[in-house]
Amino acid sequence: MSYNTNNQSNVLAVMRSKIPLSASGIPRDMTLSEFSAYWLQYLTPDLKAATRYSYQSAFANHINRVFTSMKLSDISSEDVQLFILSLVEGIELPKPLSPKTIRNIHGVLHKCLQTAYELKIIDENPAKHNALPKLMKPELIPMNNEQVIAFLSAIAEHPLEAIYKLALFTGMRISELIGLTWDCFNFDEGSIRIYRQLSYDKFKRAYTFATVKNDKPRIIYPAKAVIKMMKRLHDDEPNNSFVFCGLGDSPYLTYSMVRRPFEKIMKQIGMPEFRFHDLRHTYAVISIKAGVDLKTLSAAMGHHSVAFTLDTYAFALTDMKLESAKRMQSFLNEQKIKV
Repeated sequence: MSYNTNNQSNVLAVMRSKIPLSASGIPRDMTLSEFSAYWLQYLTPDLKAATRYSYQSAFANHINRVFTSMKLSDISSEDVQLFILSLVEGIELPKPLSPKTIRNIHGVLHKCLQTAYELKIIDENPAKHNALPKLMKPELIPMNNEQVIAFLSAIAEHPLEAIYKLALFTGMRISELIGLTWDCFNFDEGSIRIYRQLSYDKFKRAYTFATVKNDKPRIIYPAKAVIKMMKRLHDDEPNNSFVFCGLGDSPYLTYSMVRRPFEKIMKQIGMPEFRFHDLRHTYAVISIKAGVDLKTLSAAMGHHSVAFTLDTYAFALTDMKLESAKRMQSFLNEQKIKV
């Protein structure tokens, strides 16, 4: 196949007219503020809208506030470290930022400067080796068996009973649940295909479909009772596009439509601190105690790695080990075996 070299040069010329600077033409005296705007507009085409908005906020509210007119080549590792410490102490801020927020802001800065390094605009990434505040692991509070029974009793006949049960017995995220459409279900196979989520886009101020977290679509196989429940719901409302319809004119449920009634229910049964997301943790712990292996569980929950699943639910494995030790001791006692 032959190519028209004139057409090729014309295409490149058109693109150069659209993009003000080519990679090789970015001046080394560009400020961080200037480069970050260029980076976000032209060098991050795959960012989701919500992620792009969070990056823009990180620069507008924090990074550019400190590195306003500093040239890329003048920013040192010490400067970045001092910036991090200023966020920890809350310098010129209403209050100190949380370790998670600081790590997120640093992550944005690191990615931006790493691109500048890869384009040979700077000789090294000054955000590569910084000391960051340690994250405090949030306490996971899955339900125990008695609490699960109390919860199921409390949601019986509730308008949102089905979505609450589906959350508890599949571990799906709230954005995945409200984004479910009936094409996701294969009732003959007994499976649910989770390939997108309905999430709130702060930039557009609207709910939009997006790919699932970690960009890992998955197929899950819930218990038969769960599939039967969803089949009954489908048969009752066969013409709906969304599985869970919203209130009023909304064709879908929103976060608040799901969470507010849930919080009220949890207060009624004496668990006011229990969050909707803790249903996901409860599913994971129930699965582990039922003997589901970590690789299968990790895939079902859409985690980015089995290591993450192990790290998150190690406490449940400890309980299983203790229970295993008790069973072994019972066996030794029954067999009158002395060790």
